[in-house]
Amino acid sequence: MREQRPFVNIHWSLQQGVTKRRAFAAHPLFALAFRPFFLGGACWAFVAISLWVLWLSGYLSLQPGFPAVLWHAHEMLFGFGAVIAVGFLLTAAQNWTGLASCSGNPLLLLAMLWLTARTSLLFAAYPSLFWLFASAQLLWWIGAIVSLANLLIRAKSSNNYVFIALLSVMALVNTAFIYASKTQQFALASHLSHGMILMFCLLMGIVGGRVIPFFTAKALAQVQVKTLLLDTLLLPLSVIGTALFLTGFFLQLPLNPGWFMLLVGALHLSRQCFWQPWQTRKVPLLWSLQLAYFAMGLGLILLGISNLTHMLVFKDVLHLLSISAMAGLILAMMARVSLGHTGRTLHVGKAMSVAFALLLVAGPIRMFASLSGAPLLLWQFSAWLWLGAFAVFLWFYLPILTQPRADGRPG
Repeated sequence: MREQRPFVNIHWSLQQGVTKRRAFAAHPLFALAFRPFFLGGACWAFVAISLWVLWLSGYLSLQPGFPAVLWHAHEMLFGFGAVIAVGFLLTAAQNWTGLASCSGNPLLLLAMLWLTARTSLLFAAYPSLFWLFASAQLLWWIGAIVSLANLLIRAKSSNNYVFIALLSVMALVNTAFIYASKTQQFALASHLSHGMILMFCLLMGIVGGRVIPFFTAKALAQVQVKTLLLDTLLLPLSVIGTALFLTGFFLQLPLNPGWFMLLVGALHLSRQCFWQPWQTRKVPLLWSLQLAYFAMGLGLILLGISNLTHMLVFKDVLHLLSISAMAGLILAMMARVSLGHTGRTLHVGKAMSVAFALLLVAGPIRMFASLSGAPLLLWQFSAWLWLGAFAVFLWFYLPILTQPRADGRPG
């Protein structure tokens, strides 16, 4: 058996008297990637949507480097969603490989690059700040992908190489989005953001397909039912459907990607039936995951219908996926991972249960807003539900993410 490199407890090194120059990087916040990235992502989810709803309501004039609508799409996907995904994958990779993941100074550098990109884009109407944003954003992607690839390739964890490929494609899409926005190809930039939501669905399908049935079976003390055929079909069909959707902007395709959205959504819901979701209703850390996954499967079906017919507005359905499915799964995963990786009991109170419910409800409200007589009011209401959910998370998880593990272990 290959010898594994021991983990370094950065808290011990701080107690042993690290220099002041290194003390900040030795803070518990930089012990593992989930800590700064979950905290930063949750804070930005609150700040960015606050700015967005103020802009929608006419109380704020946004002048970022992109048109305000594209700034909103970019920051929700490439700012908020991406940093949570990277934080989860870099943390999980330590468990998958047995190798110490990114921490300390390298993690601090990645966090600073991400923060620099967020703040500089807000004022990127100035050319120098736009290039600062673009450089920081792309360097953050490179650092994140290299850190993950280093762990997985060294450990020969071939089962997880798919995440290297997926993050690399996301980074390329982000680069294309920035270029399209800078050259005023706004329709292309918008299309790329829509494709990014499908890529997040692909990522959620892989991760959710692994952890949700495992967590559920473990909590219910039951044997996990394997769905090998569905697992095998979902990945290639999701990749093909996403690729067809992205290339459909440039080429006239003989097959509408809406059919793949319908099929993939139906397969997701079929697979979920084997996970006994109805038995998780008393466990918030489980039903939140199950309902977010259900929202993804249902959202993909509705997205396929909107792509094939005029019954639903495509962009409205995307908000069901981005809010109830993507953000819903993110909030549920952050809540569970943060407890588990800080040595705390896997239990949340009523307030976090309400937070999960707020996001799950916010998606349908936003989706049906355009069909109502007061769309702006429902957009604002959906945004307030989002803000409430992340405010509750930050209230309870700020100390958890910034303090040492409860059991004294490193990480």
